Amino acid sequence: MDEQLISQVEDLGLSNKEARVYVANLMLGPAGVQQIADASGIKRVTTYVILESLVGLGLVSQTSKAKKTLFNAESPENLSRLLDKKEQAIKDQKAQLQDLLPQLASLSSMPKDAPAVKFYDGTEGIRTIHKLFLEELKSSKGTVALGMGNLEDVHEFFPEIAASEANPNRVASGVKSKYLYTSSRGPIYKDTDAQSNRESRYIPRENYPFEGDISIMGNRVILLFLKGNRPTGIVVESESFARSMTALFNLAWEAAGQYN
Repeated sequence: MDEQLISQVEDLGLSNKEARVYVANLMLGPAGVQQIADASGIKRVTTYVILESLVGLGLVSQTSKAKKTLFNAESPENLSRLLDKKEQAIKDQKAQLQDLLPQLASLSSMPKDAPAVKFYDGTEGIRTIHKLFLEELKSSKGTVALGMGNLEDVHEFFPEIAASEANPNRVASGVKSKYLYTSSRGPIYKDTDAQSNRESRYIPRENYPFEGDISIMGNRVILLFLKGNRPTGIVVESESFARSMTALFNLAWEAAGQYN
């Protein structure tokens, strides 16, 4: 069969198999299902289903001869019905769009501080979040990055942080940090706080079995759950949520003073 012709018939709105069956029937004239199946290269059962579909589209008719059902492709001019159907579908879609426009326009009037929440899955997802954090650092001179986390989780996932006992990108950006952490090694950050442009406070893990890591930077709150085979990250972008989390952080910071 002429593959280019089949492709051109497909472009009018038929599937590849429908186009093959129609062209095969057009070549054969009135023919039985098996003949059309052989000519089109499609299984008999599938060919029969397609022929019934083409009958519904007005592209094929069926007759009986000697108690045998024959199918006959209608004039190719009938293919214009497919284009008419496409035109009608476009008109319907345009009408649907007109109905949707007021609803879509109303979205722009939603409160600007409505939280935008994004979920990230797997190692690559966490790395994507890390890039977002770095972008925030570049535009946050003078802002203090707040965080709390389990150092074992963080160091295992981010070896570059473990090596320098600080986020090297944050240090390089000149952004100060206040960090609450648990660690089986005790208050290990105390000696490197000054060189890391950081204030840190240790929290006993046996009292507060914290997991993962939380960062507050500008209007973004980043929650990382780093254990297991499928680490997960959540980024919430909301000024009001960030303010609330900052208040909770400050409360925890003050309470942690008893351990430092």
